[in-house]
Amino acid sequence: MSKKQDILDAALKLFTENGARATSTKSIASEAETSEALIFKHFGSKDNLLEEIIKKGYQAAAKTTSPYLIGQTPKEYIAKMIELPIILTKSNPDFWRMQYKIIALNLISSRYHDIFMRPCFEKLTISFEKLGYKQPALEAELLLIHIDGVWKYLAAHALDSERENALISTMKEKYNL
Repeated sequence: MSKKQDILDAALKLFTENGARATSTKSIASEAETSEALIFKHFGSKDNLLEEIIKKGYQAAAKTTSPYLIGQTPKEYIAKMIELPIILTKSNPDFWRMQYKIIALNLISSRYHDIFMRPCFEKLTISFEKLGYKQPALEAELLLIHIDGVWKYLAAHALDSERENALISTMKEKYNL
């Protein structure tokens, strides 16, 4: 493993445990068993390091979720979107725990999340429209609010699979899926 990857791994661990603001480059260097100078050489700043972690996290999320969301009927797409919080939080739990901790106060984090979720709104609106909902854009917005709350809940709490599945099943029932 490269020192650059060691730094990324150490930073993710510490950002997840302590938040980005409370984590110093000195503590990241110590965790990665390297020097602060190497952190600045590779990333330039702590903010750039954080952005690299966020960018990689969302790239991994897009790669993980795209097979679930492409080529679906409207009902299948909505069902998969309801499952999205579980898919995401299980695929990269440390990243999503970190996101949960920092997203409200970190513009970089919220910007990447908005970019990641934007295409979902459009496709959900079209799906609800095709299914005959009276206000498809509002239905899409409401479902995305739900999805946002569920991934944060799952990132913050260790639920067993049975409880996770019960939450998802209940939401699917509401949309007759």
